[in-house]
Amino acid sequence: MYYTNGGISIPTDQARFLQLKLNQVSQRHGSDRVALFRGFYEDITDERLKEMFSIFHAQFNDLFSFMNDKSYATGGGHYNADASRDLIDLIEQVRIVQSTLRDEFAFEINDYYEKLMGKCRSFLSKSRGSTIPEDFPSINLIEDQPIFILSEIKFIPGVKASVSTKLRFIGEGSYAKVFKYKDPHYGSFFAVKRAEHDLRPDELERFKNEFKDLKTLDCPFIIKAYSYDEEANEYVMEYADETLSKYIYRNNSTLTFKKRRVLVEQLFLAFKYIHSTGILHRDISYTNILVKNFGDSSTLLKVSDFGLVKRASSTLTRQGTEIKGAINDYTDLTAVGFENYEIRHETYALGKVIYFILTGRSNGYHREKNDALNEFISRAISPNKGIRFTSVDEMRDVLVGKVYPSLRISELSK
Repeated sequence: MYYTNGGISIPTDQARFLQLKLNQVSQRHGSDRVALFRGFYEDITDERLKEMFSIFHAQFNDLFSFMNDKSYATGGGHYNADASRDLIDLIEQVRIVQSTLRDEFAFEINDYYEKLMGKCRSFLSKSRGSTIPEDFPSINLIEDQPIFILSEIKFIPGVKASVSTKLRFIGEGSYAKVFKYKDPHYGSFFAVKRAEHDLRPDELERFKNEFKDLKTLDCPFIIKAYSYDEEANEYVMEYADETLSKYIYRNNSTLTFKKRRVLVEQLFLAFKYIHSTGILHRDISYTNILVKNFGDSSTLLKVSDFGLVKRASSTLTRQGTEIKGAINDYTDLTAVGFENYEIRHETYALGKVIYFILTGRSNGYHREKNDALNEFISRAISPNKGIRFTSVDEMRDVLVGKVYPSLRISELSK
């Protein structure tokens, strides 16, 4: 039997389960802060599931915030008994709901919170509070995006018949959401980039042009696109494991100079090729450059997010267009306008990425021990546009000729 909710048929057993579980979690975990999280789940048609996700999200953040407060600055700490019992119950309730809901209500949990739940459950105790492990890090609360995402089913045509697989949400930007799925034919992961439904016509045109660019560009250091779905306004593309930002932060204490240099060289090869095609990327950042990891510990940089590229013949950048790009926000570009973006703005952003790869620092420029590196980065990000680098080759020549020979690994750690 089915129950109809907002035009959607829901199996009666799931409808009853949702109502029962919502009543339970509302009584134990409801709070005034739940309203702050409902906006993240507006796209969910079932009001009970929407409310349950909002309650779970609010309670996780309250309990994780309290855990941060109870942690000692030197590591470890004591988590109160009531909070321990609440967090144990919350984790158990989420697990029950996730294992019970099926089909259109099947959902995934944010990877970071998923791992936190497992770590917390390993030390939480129902009596006399819980000892926080000394190596347990401070928790970064997620307060700007949902942590529960409904799974989607993607049908993949095969030689004999279509097969289905789940899409898993992995990120989003201004114009699109990104999902991943494992193709059962190839046994490999692919990514799906889907345009937001409320894009302006020019923004949707940019999205489609991004696919065309990625389909055309042929470089091992650029994400490859495969097919476009006009009905869903989404395209399938190569999957990469993580952002450059995450990769560097995760490995910075052990990353050798040889490895850092390889990454910089791949970055140069990518942008030398991009510029040779007559376009500027205009959205260079630590998160728009991805990393693909291989079983032999080798890595490939993969430049992505070509939605803001500038072509000489393009009419999509209007006068007065707002500045976009995570590391393009500085005085010179603000003054001249995003429509006047040129190569010296591109090398400015590349200079910051190179500095991040070499030092692991992304929160501003620090005076380094190495004079050649100081000279390079000072020129790359100089307020005086006239002395900045005018090509990728010029940047590489300075690094190879002056910076690389004088660098020591002791000068490249945080």
